[in-house]
Amino acid sequence: MHAPLRPLASALSLLALAALTPACDPGDDPPTPPAPVERPASLDVPMKSQRNGTSHRAGENCMACHGPNGLGPGRFTVAGTAVTGERRPNPNTTLLMTTERNGGGTVVLTLEADTNGNFYTTEPVPLPDTPLFPKVMNATSEAYNFMPFSTASGACNMCHVGRLPVFLE
Repeated sequence: MHAPLRPLASALSLLALAALTPACDPGDDPPTPPAPVERPASLDVPMKSQRNGTSHRAGENCMACHGPNGLGPGRFTVAGTAVTGERRPNPNTTLLMTTERNGGGTVVLTLEADTNGNFYTTEPVPLPDTPLFPKVMNATSEAYNFMPFSTASGACNMCHVGRLPVFLE
């Protein structure tokens, strides 16, 4: 005899809970996003990684500081880190950005990694209007790695961190 009352009691409990939940008023203001950083124009200096050069924070998203909303010098258009199979920075890396997969088509950009395996530049690239294919090559061996699909972003470490680094022996 009590079984038919259980669904009714459950429904009434849910109704009471819903009545206690504040409703969203269509007139409520949406949450305010964080204010954009006022990036001084003096920070927008030309920079490009070089073999045997130095940098910092290998593996982190370079664009967080060296992008339009960061306060690091240089507004990078392409930046990332290549590592060895042991996840150590690979200073012997060269990055190509091309118009076709596996380094094919037109080479749009060539960057050499520095001593920390970081590669970066402030040079203009046609991203995101022209999708490009990244390819990394080892300068001291024949090893290479490439993305089989194009990218619309030069912020390589945005995706290639943690379990997805750019490996190159």
